[in-house]
Amino acid sequence: MGWRPSLAAIALLAAPAPLLPQDDVARIGSEACPAEPEAFVMPTTGAAFTLPPDPDQAACAEPAPPPPPIRPPAPSLFRMVALPVGDTAPRQKWELARLGEVAEHRGPWDELLSEAARMQSGDTIGMVNQWVNWHVRFRDDAAGDEWASAPETLRRGFGDCEDFAMAKMGLLLALGVSPDDMYLVLLRDQRQAEHAVLVVNRGGRLVVLDNRTDKVLPAEAISDYTPILSFSGQFAWTYGRRLG
Repeated sequence: MGWRPSLAAIALLAAPAPLLPQDDVARIGSEACPAEPEAFVMPTTGAAFTLPPDPDQAACAEPAPPPPPIRPPAPSLFRMVALPVGDTAPRQKWELARLGEVAEHRGPWDELLSEAARMQSGDTIGMVNQWVNWHVRFRDDAAGDEWASAPETLRRGFGDCEDFAMAKMGLLLALGVSPDDMYLVLLRDQRQAEHAVLVVNRGGRLVVLDNRTDKVLPAEAISDYTPILSFSGQFAWTYGRRLG
């Protein structure tokens, strides 16, 4: 027969642990990260020195660095494979333009955001794509290639293709779409003209928001674009071999 505990032992094991007074809780918490050691004075010479902290104390004094951001899934699209890349020429423009948040500003887009937020079902992405296409006029940059933030483009009412894409990204961010699900994609069309679109990961399927059409098309249905670079958050991709 195996070992069987007595009734007294069972009662002891089942009894709840006593609660500690708040002073004891604070004391135990402070013992987890002990205070810095005091200087030690030699009784004969009077020389003072401090012992180095033990590893546990050093760990308390130096908080762990935050984990690095996770790279979103590679936006392979338009029959091309996306490859991670480091710094690129347009990277600085992207970093500055993506910082503007539409939710921090008031403007004619407030009605759109309110209506989209009230929708129980429907195509919010399509609504944003059409609204920006109708309310922002296309205008090439007068001096060089400048990227405007979403609030700036929506406030002034004009911009080029990158500005259209950033404006749509800003509105979708305000509606709760994750930034990891959106990509600014720089590309060339069949005429080798430079262009830019916003690509959104919707349930694992990449769809394209383009200022050339009000239709939100799946990426696999588009055959006349060749991607060059794409950006999402702190990350960037270039494009190599063809898919398939």
